[in-house]
Amino acid sequence: MATMKDVAERAHVSTATVSYVLNGTGTVTLATRQRVLSAVAALNYQPNHAARSLRTRARTLGLVLPPGPAGLGDPALAELVAGLSEAAATSGYYLLLAPSGDRPEYELGADLARTGRVDGLVLLDLRCDDQRAAHLVAAGVRCVGAGAPDAGTPCPAVGLDLAQGAADATRHLCALGHTRIAMIALPTDLADSEPFYQGFVAALAASGREADSALIVEAGTSQDDGFAAMQELLAHPEPPTACLAASDTLAFGAMHALRDAGLEVGRDLALIGCGDLPLAAHTHPALTTLRAPRRAMGAALAHCLIALVERRPIPPATRLPLQLIIRKSTAPPPGA
Repeated sequence: MATMKDVAERAHVSTATVSYVLNGTGTVTLATRQRVLSAVAALNYQPNHAARSLRTRARTLGLVLPPGPAGLGDPALAELVAGLSEAAATSGYYLLLAPSGDRPEYELGADLARTGRVDGLVLLDLRCDDQRAAHLVAAGVRCVGAGAPDAGTPCPAVGLDLAQGAADATRHLCALGHTRIAMIALPTDLADSEPFYQGFVAALAASGREADSALIVEAGTSQDDGFAAMQELLAHPEPPTACLAASDTLAFGAMHALRDAGLEVGRDLALIGCGDLPLAAHTHPALTTLRAPRRAMGAALAHCLIALVERRPIPPATRLPLQLIIRKSTAPPPGA
């Protein structure tokens, strides 16, 4: 196993300089820092943070913010961060937010943990077989993911009960009399995609209906993706009379597509979103949606990560319930 002395010799610096780089202290030039980090990576050097943590911890949880201009301007992310920071503070921890910039998220996260700035990391938008988590766990970094548990990830996860939520929304559409029900799905590589789809299909089957694969469109995550998905559904020879979107953002895009086609949401096509973003109550018509307890999810992520950091048993797989909020965007099919 490589030692700090091995790193120093490979980088042609002193062990003190290696310590400065790894602990984020002292003054080190960018070129020297890069030389040290390259040596650390080449030798797979792992600082003995476990032993050091017996004396002290950073008492800080890390969250690498997703790339893009929205940042904390995204209301869903802001609410989750609020829950994270409140729960962390209650347990005597801080929350460090780090923009990823051009660096891979796992690389920045590993650096934050390696230099002792954070005790562990929260990963957003958990993916199936998430390689970010795999890299961090291999590097000895404690992490938890925000997304559906049991998605083949090597780290614990905290998510929403999307299967039950999608089933509740689908049953609502069936009860209104809809038989041709579409779904705008999340990308299949996201951990949240499959349970939402399974809940939708199960509720249709329980109501004596069969899911039509032609009415299930995999989209991205933006409003433009929702717009394009609804255009595809409307071009079908037998368009749906109702649609369940896997996020409010996708539903907002679908609303624009319906208006551009001269159709009225609720009257010509019933639409349900997921998340209950603040805007959902103020669209025209107001959007029926599944309310996600994002603040509670942030708190659960903090509690899970702190348990990992303190080497306590972690809570069992957590799936927080969604609540169906019925508004004006859902109604019986035309002519019913």
